[in-house]
Amino acid sequence: MRTLLSIALFVALVAIAPFSHAAATTAKATDNNVLTLEWTDLLPEEDRKKMEALPEITHEGGEGAGAAINQNTPVDNAWAEVMQSANVRADLNGKLVKVPGFIVPVEYDAEQNITAFFLVPYFGACIHVPPPPPNQIIFVTGAKGLKADMIYNPFWIEGTLVTETMSHDLANSAYSIRARAVSEYVYE
Repeated sequence: MRTLLSIALFVALVAIAPFSHAAATTAKATDNNVLTLEWTDLLPEEDRKKMEALPEITHEGGEGAGAAINQNTPVDNAWAEVMQSANVRADLNGKLVKVPGFIVPVEYDAEQNITAFFLVPYFGACIHVPPPPPNQIIFVTGAKGLKADMIYNPFWIEGTLVTETMSHDLANSAYSIRARAVSEYVYE
């Protein structure tokens, strides 16, 4: 069941931001040298190509609940490889970036402000559904003024992107950001 949910969520993630012909082409620099990224910009070229090559999910069969799960077929293995990828774009390491996403709290202070969180591409990731791949999760520290009831809204997170892993019970991330600015998401 978890594998099917992972696959369905990943397909939803892919549908949110269309693929570009080159991973970096959707990234755009703003006036203050901040690189605005889409989630697919975080994928290395090899991972992007693997995702594009994955077959469409069909809901045909009727073999009974769970019949198609963990069959160890080439398709299952390809999906598993993409869903567990921690491969990163090394050229983004140390870049000042702005990324939109949803907050999944990891740590709070004494006043119940969120002090560390995962930034994820869609609502409910890691909490209500299985997490996205590590290279589609960013661990964020240094944000100010975020309360628990704000997790339902998307935000822009701006800061220096670092290619380092972080492991937590909720998920693993392949990127981190020390936030210098947090703002309500407005589609640009």
